[in-house]
Amino acid sequence: MHGIDYAIIAVFMIFVFGGGLFLGRGVQNVKGYFNADRSLPWWAVMLSIVAAETSVLTFLSIPGLSYLGNFSFLQVTIGYLFGRTVIAIYFLPMYAQGNFISVYEAVREKGGITMQRVMSITFMFTRLLADGVRLFAVAIPLSMIAGFDYMTSIWILGIVSIFYTWFGGIRSVVWMDVAQWMIYITAAVVALGIGLHYTPNLSAVFSHAWEAGKFQVFDISLKSTNYTLLSGLLGGALLSMASHGTDQLIVLRILSCKTLSDSRKALVGSGFVVILQFALFLVIGAMLWLFWNGQDLTALNLTKPDELFTKFIIEKLPPVVKGITVAGIFAAAMSTLSGSLSALSSSTTIDIIKPLLKKELSEAKFLKIGRMATLFWGIVIVGGASLFTDMKTPLVELGLAIASFTYGAMLGIFLLVRFYKKVPVWQYVVTFFSTILVMVFVISQTTIHWTWYTLIGVISAFIIDIILSMVQLRKE
Repeated sequence: MHGIDYAIIAVFMIFVFGGGLFLGRGVQNVKGYFNADRSLPWWAVMLSIVAAETSVLTFLSIPGLSYLGNFSFLQVTIGYLFGRTVIAIYFLPMYAQGNFISVYEAVREKGGITMQRVMSITFMFTRLLADGVRLFAVAIPLSMIAGFDYMTSIWILGIVSIFYTWFGGIRSVVWMDVAQWMIYITAAVVALGIGLHYTPNLSAVFSHAWEAGKFQVFDISLKSTNYTLLSGLLGGALLSMASHGTDQLIVLRILSCKTLSDSRKALVGSGFVVILQFALFLVIGAMLWLFWNGQDLTALNLTKPDELFTKFIIEKLPPVVKGITVAGIFAAAMSTLSGSLSALSSSTTIDIIKPLLKKELSEAKFLKIGRMATLFWGIVIVGGASLFTDMKTPLVELGLAIASFTYGAMLGIFLLVRFYKKVPVWQYVVTFFSTILVMVFVISQTTIHWTWYTLIGVISAFIIDIILSMVQLRKE
């Protein structure tokens, strides 16, 4: 990279640092810190949701799907939209009426404080491991593109993200997400334009790609190992219901909107934006296929499809554009990390610490606890990411896949709480952990495509709960 590229990155970091300081002024209580006193506009929350679910792995990996395959992943994103719509209709009213800060407060009425804590601690564990891995994963392309060593990348990202989240809470997180979304989308569009501009014989290669089925979206087969219309719509919908209806990372943002109507617009609107965003990344993958005329990974001296976009950035992007793209990678990483810090600190404060307090604390003291929780989780995530040495360790693989083990169980419990009669607390707990054990078996011992995991988890939770209810009735 050139000096101008490093200057662009430095300006971006100063902007984020200063923006967090400016936006965080005036926070005086826990509700202001964790849900901005429900005052944020829906469109900003919408873009923040999209930024939060877009990691660097998404930014760099999705182009590899269309390079090696086609656009069939878009079927999953259509399912995402359906799932968000269901959550907006049936779950958001419950969250809004309860005036919750943590989504896991919603299970307390039927599941009690025990189930609330179980769900919250499970979220913390999965988020900690997943984000530690993702933060380390960011360091790999940054070291290749910008020449930063792993620790430098991790600590730059960590310190800046911790600062503006610690100081300004969810208000800083959401508005910085909006800016960061614009930056990484701009970087992606510019990279796409340059790639298409320099692709030789573009029209002829495009015709060849069309004939090869590179732009196919829908697959109506019933295979269980591919992206199909059925698995995409059903699996994508249930996955989105779990990630956007039971995960504090996303729900915390939704609950910062002014009204229930605004929350619904933010959530459903994010589904449309995500479809367009994934389409952009898939088009980039097709562009790379056109640019390299469909050469296989071996011919390009690569081992994984995730490396395709990174290779293009390193070898083909000119100065300034490369700096903007690296800033976009930083932006994608920081939007995810800052959101996780805010979600983890809110869950810790509301679900774990608050119920243990014997007396009411002043708003100032409670806010201090929230900020201390943010700092604690920031240090833990950054410190944990610093311990990894490569992307092939079993812990890394677990971190990337960990949501697959828990999302079905989480959504299953929320559906039981929302639509089913009250059962003993122990029954919820046994159902939850038994479902996770089922998913461990399914994921480790079968070749079923990941799009089916959440559905299998939800069905397992229902079956286990019914069996436990029947056993309970026989005893009575």
